[in-house]
Amino acid sequence: MNSLYNHALKQSVSLQRDLEKFATGQDSSAGLQGQISASFNTLQRSIDDYDNLAKREVVAVKKETALTRVTKFRRELQDMKTQFETIKKQQENQRYEQNRDSLLARRNRSTTENPYFPMEESRSEFAMREAAFANNTDAQLDSFIDQAQNLLENLTDQHGILKKTQKKLLDAANTLGLSKNVIRYIERRTAQDKWIFIVGLAITLLILWAIAHYLG
Repeated sequence: MNSLYNHALKQSVSLQRDLEKFATGQDSSAGLQGQISASFNTLQRSIDDYDNLAKREVVAVKKETALTRVTKFRRELQDMKTQFETIKKQQENQRYEQNRDSLLARRNRSTTENPYFPMEESRSEFAMREAAFANNTDAQLDSFIDQAQNLLENLTDQHGILKKTQKKLLDAANTLGLSKNVIRYIERRTAQDKWIFIVGLAITLLILWAIAHYLG
């Protein structure tokens, strides 16, 4: 159980470092945002696994300590999610304000330089709407990338689980002295699951490439 706790703790520390980069503006790319979103899901699963293991602990003191850690993990995870969404909103507002200030500055210059100011004002309003549409498109693109990355990570986790399950089944089969036919069936079924994983991985990578190529 300690190894699972240490694993979740490392994930939490790594996630906090990424959030700090994002908050300070050191890296505000869509790639980092997608990585942070995927890390939220990974840490959530680790906490759930640790919680389930803690509930089965028979030593009262160890169980109480583990459940306290679970509560702390969940609180910190929720705080980090709130911080992430707040920072994203602030950066979106900041980009909108910068675009608006730039457009207003150009409109003010047009007041004195362009005799056809009303037409220029209409163009400025169109440019503001276009900038707002671009911001919304960026947000939707980030959402698509997050979903694809989460799917890729889930497929990878499932592949790892299948490999562990196969090893346990084969060990149990050897221990119980089951026939070779049963063991071959287990191996054949695992091979099928492996191909399913490979196909799912290829589809996910194709989706990521399509998003980056046609919408990036």
